[in-house]
Amino acid sequence: MRDFIRQFQKDIAGSVAVWAVLTAPVIVGGLALSVDVSRMYNLEHELQIAADALAKAGAAELDQRGDSIERAHRAIANLVSNAQKFGLGGGGEVQTGSVRFLHDLPDNDYEKPGPEFETTDPYKAAYVEVEVLPETVRVIFSRQIASHISSVTLEASSIAGASGGVCGAAPLFVCNPYENSATSIYEAMETLDFQRRLVEFKTPRNNADTYGPGNFGFLDPYGTGDNAKIDEAIAINNPPICVSKASGVDLQTGNIASLRVALNTRFDIYEGKFKKYASDPLYAPAANVTKGYSGDPCKMDPDPTAMGLPRDTCFSDDSCTKMDGRMGGGDWDFVSYMETNHNATTNVTIGGITYRLNYAARISVPSAPPSRYQVYRWEIETGAIPGAVSYGTSSTPEEGTPTCHASGPSTSEVDRRILYAAVLNCDEIEATIGMNGSRNDLPVETFVKVFLTEPMEKGQENTIWGEIAGPVVKGQDKVAVDRVSVAR
Repeated sequence: MRDFIRQFQKDIAGSVAVWAVLTAPVIVGGLALSVDVSRMYNLEHELQIAADALAKAGAAELDQRGDSIERAHRAIANLVSNAQKFGLGGGGEVQTGSVRFLHDLPDNDYEKPGPEFETTDPYKAAYVEVEVLPETVRVIFSRQIASHISSVTLEASSIAGASGGVCGAAPLFVCNPYENSATSIYEAMETLDFQRRLVEFKTPRNNADTYGPGNFGFLDPYGTGDNAKIDEAIAINNPPICVSKASGVDLQTGNIASLRVALNTRFDIYEGKFKKYASDPLYAPAANVTKGYSGDPCKMDPDPTAMGLPRDTCFSDDSCTKMDGRMGGGDWDFVSYMETNHNATTNVTIGGITYRLNYAARISVPSAPPSRYQVYRWEIETGAIPGAVSYGTSSTPEEGTPTCHASGPSTSEVDRRILYAAVLNCDEIEATIGMNGSRNDLPVETFVKVFLTEPMEKGQENTIWGEIAGPVVKGQDKVAVDRVSVAR
């Protein structure tokens, strides 16, 4: 008997079975829990993907135009469809719960934006927050371990914004004329009253009146301070410059005197170092180069009997007040322009408005003129460019159709009388960073289309005149680029 007991004590056969019996509940429970955790993770992942996609679809429409929030709601409702597979009922489409629009975000990523960040103003909405409806996943095995757990409800939300930009921008900036106004520049740009106001973009005629010490309105997108590259970017039809609100812009100091011959290629004038480009298609002029010149059309030759697009009246006596005198009131001499360049036509429809012109009384009805850009486009689109080419017998001695470039007008998709410029909040920058010298990474408020109204002259007239024709719009302007991203 003693030998049997000793042998039994030493026998190890069947020990694995003992351990298996002891550990089996733990292993089976762990496997069961992993199945439930995997299902919960997959559902949460699907909800977050849907929330991100919905937020980005809405953010892509937030361009600070009057219908931006309306378009964002429409995009969220119609452009994105995301399914989930693990919710109760066997899955289905993820549904949008709530949508909020925000003008800014808290400084800390972990902070949820409070009501003070919300906005219903389409001109201020910069971000959109989307919360999807919660989904419940029923646990299969975990309730065997914890009997009170029968299901888990999961949620997801996302905040996205868009950073607009331009590829093909001119190395120019202008200060925001509505920076400290109750009206935003986005609201203003939707009105004809703003669109017809003439602006001095580059250095005003008084060189002492700069945007900041040493700054005359130029950007340095290359980071080299090379004036020759700035000239080239102004002259060529599609400058290789991409700028965005996210990356900011750098200032270029100094007054670039040679900019005149670069910009004037757009008006069919080839002088100085750009004379050699009079046969290069990349430097071809706009389709309409009416500028008040006659005689040799290839030289700077103003003619008092011809008429380019006139300036606003306040520039004639320096009585302009907007933008420290850089912006006019929009009251240009539309009647005289039509009399000189369009054989004194008495009725014309431009921009959807019919104007009746009375040359004896020197008035038009309605009295407020169209923008110069609208007139320019009307001339091209109706075959009414001033001069004999369009009219046969013309009341102006000028020929507005380009004749100096070997290949004629540009065939580029981008209008050669349009430049794309950055708008800076100069007061804010001056107060926080400074506008003096070669400042880098300055924040951009927006990008605008600048319609060039006349060539650059010499001496005290060596400036850029134009209208802000409107914002750069995704889907309408080939140069517009959008960078939409999840912010939180």
